[in-house]
Amino acid sequence: MLRHLGYHLHRLAIPAVLAIRFDSTGTHAERGRVPPGLLADCTDVAAAFAIERGRVEAVRGLHGFTLRFSPAIPAGSHQRFRNVFGVHLAGRR
Repeated sequence: MLRHLGYHLHRLAIPAVLAIRFDSTGTHAERGRVPPGLLADCTDVAAAFAIERGRVEAVRGLHGFTLRFSPAIPAGSHQRFRNVFGVHLAGRR
């Protein structure tokens, strides 16, 4: 429960630049201009880890983008998402 509360408070304090949402109908770009290739690769990662719901958000940090994951996204998939975002958002600030 605290993880969910912390996640939602962090979302309120620091808004996302890009957000991708996973639900029963598929993968959706929820915020920002998400490149089609990034959306397709995130769909592949979600399928590989059987992710049925959750959010992955790119937040602007001091050294580029950092990712924020909803509690529904398994920790084992975080590095795969970081790799995908790194490929598609390289050089973008």
